[in-house]
Amino acid sequence: MRIKNKAINPDSKKVAFTFNGKNLLGIQGDTIASALIDCGIYSCRETGTGNKRGVFCGMGVCNECAVGVDGREGELACMTYITENMKVSTQGQYRKMPEVQEELPPEEVLVTDLLVIGAGPAGMSAAAVAAEAGQNVVMVDERGNAGGQYFKQPSKYFSVFERRLDKQFQMGRKLISRVSNPRITKLPGSTIWGTFGLHNIQISNSSQRWKIESKNVLIATGAFEKGMPIPGWTLPGVMTTGAAQTFLRSYQVAIGNNVAISGNGPLNLQMAAELVKAGVNVVALAETSKPLGFRNAIRSMQLFYYSPKLFIDGIKYMFVLGRARVPFMQGAATTAFMGGASVEQVRISKISPHGIPLPESHRDFDVDSVALGFGFEPSNEIARSLGCSHSFDSKANMLTADRDSFGRSSVSGVWIAGDSSGIAGAQVAMSEGIIAGYAMSLDNKYELSPMQIAEYHKALRTRKRNIKFQKILWRIFSGPNLHLQLSSHDTVICRCLSLTREEISADLQPDMRSAGALKRVNRAGMGKCQGRYCSSFSTQLISENTDEPLGEYSGFAPAVPYKPTAIGVIAYPAAGDYRK
Repeated sequence: MRIKNKAINPDSKKVAFTFNGKNLLGIQGDTIASALIDCGIYSCRETGTGNKRGVFCGMGVCNECAVGVDGREGELACMTYITENMKVSTQGQYRKMPEVQEELPPEEVLVTDLLVIGAGPAGMSAAAVAAEAGQNVVMVDERGNAGGQYFKQPSKYFSVFERRLDKQFQMGRKLISRVSNPRITKLPGSTIWGTFGLHNIQISNSSQRWKIESKNVLIATGAFEKGMPIPGWTLPGVMTTGAAQTFLRSYQVAIGNNVAISGNGPLNLQMAAELVKAGVNVVALAETSKPLGFRNAIRSMQLFYYSPKLFIDGIKYMFVLGRARVPFMQGAATTAFMGGASVEQVRISKISPHGIPLPESHRDFDVDSVALGFGFEPSNEIARSLGCSHSFDSKANMLTADRDSFGRSSVSGVWIAGDSSGIAGAQVAMSEGIIAGYAMSLDNKYELSPMQIAEYHKALRTRKRNIKFQKILWRIFSGPNLHLQLSSHDTVICRCLSLTREEISADLQPDMRSAGALKRVNRAGMGKCQGRYCSSFSTQLISENTDEPLGEYSGFAPAVPYKPTAIGVIAYPAAGDYRK
C-alpha cells in the first residue's frame, strides 16, 4: 500500500514490469520488493518442496527474496531496482546455470589512505572527518544509497519537501551531504567478498571488480536483526521490523493494511507509531518486556536526563499508539503464524519470565503482514576474518569487538566503529565514527582544524551520554532471554535449507565439541545467509552438549565469500594477469 506523506511524494513515473507473466505497475525508484508489496504480492521464491518464501530481512542478508530477473536467477528483490519492461519470476530452490557467462572487466586496483566499509552513521562520520583532514578515502556499501539502516533515505526520484522531513531524515541528509567530498571515492551497490590483509581487499558489483590497497580500514558494517524461530515464521509477509521500516521510509510503502508487530525493544514502538501515522491498522504490538512497569518510572526520568530528545520521541510514539487504541501487550510474544500462500493470522501469547508461552493466554489476530524485531547481531564477519579479537558478552548474548577508546582493533591498521563492534545505537555510532576519523588523521600526521577538534570533544561527550542512555533503555526493555522457547519440534530453524529443530537436534552426537562439527553433518549454516539466522541454535546445542559457556570461538568461523558471489568473480584473472 503506497502511503501519503506531506514530506515525501513518490510522484515518479510509472514503470511497467511483469511478475510470473502478470502485468504490474511500480514507480521509478522502487525495488522489486517494494513494488511487489505495493501490489499485495509477498512471495518471491520457492523451496525444494514448493513452500513459498518472501522478503524477511530487507537488507540483502537472508536471501529469502531471491527472484529471477530477465533470465538471470538469484537476484535479490530487496536490493534490485525495477526497470521498464523488466520480467521478474519466482525463484526456485536451485538456480539454473546461464547458457552464456558474461565477462567481467579486468580488476581495477585502488590505492587509498583509508577504506571505510559501510555507509551508515559510523562509516559516513569517519569518512567525512578523515577526508576533511586531507586523507583519500574509499567508501563502500552494499546499498545503492548511503544512510545505512538508521538513516534510510527516500528514493532520489521522489519529490522531497526538506522542511517537512522528520529529524531522523534530516540528520541523515546532512551527513550524506557531508560525504560529498572529492577526496571520497564511493562504491555504492558493491560487496566486499574477501579480505586478505589491508593490501588485498576484494570488492565487486554486477559489472565491476576492485582490489583495494589501504593504509587503514575502518569497519562500520552495522548489524542485522536476530532471527527468532517461531512456528510459521517462514511464511511470506513475515519480516523483520527493519525491513518494514525500510519499505515505509525509503519507498513510502506500508507492508500491509492490517499489521502486527512483535518482539523486544524501542524500534518496534517507533515502527508501530510510524505505521499508525501512515494510516495502517496496527492490530497489536507485543513486547516481551514490561517497559511500563512501576519500577521503570525512575529509569525513565534518567533517560530524559541523558537525552531529552530521544525520551520525548518515545513519549510521542506512546501517545500516537494510545490515541489509535493499538493493543500494547506487555510480557507477550508471537507464538505462531498461520496462513496459506502468505501470513493471514498471528497468535500472541503471554510469556513467563523465562520466555515460556503461558497456556490459554493466546489471542489470534487477522493480519496481512507481521514485523518481528528481537534485537540485533553485529555484522562482524569481516573483522573476524582479518583476525580482530572479540569477546563474548554474556549479558548481551553476543560477540563484541576488542578495541580501544578510539576504535583501534587488535590488528594494526584495522579500526571498528558502530554496531558492528557491539550494539549501542546510531547516536553512539556517529560519535565513534568521528572519534575514529580524528584518531586516524592524527596517527597519519594530518592536521585537524579547530572546528574538527571541537567536534571530536563533542563526540566524546555525546558517546558517553548515549552509552549511559542505552544502558538504562535496555534495563527498561529487559525481557526474557529468548532462544527456542517459542519454537516447536517441527519449526524451521535453518531458513535457507528448511531444516527443522528436530532434524538439527537429531544430528547432535555426544563427542561433538564445536558448532562447526555439527554444521558439517547437517549443513545448517551452509545456506546463502551463511548461518546468520541459525548459528545461535547450533552454538547453544554445542554449549549444552559440552557444558561449556559460549565464547569467541563458539560459533561458525567466517568464510570467504561473506555473501553469495558468482564463482566467475572470484576465479577471474587479477589485474594484469590474463593467463588462461
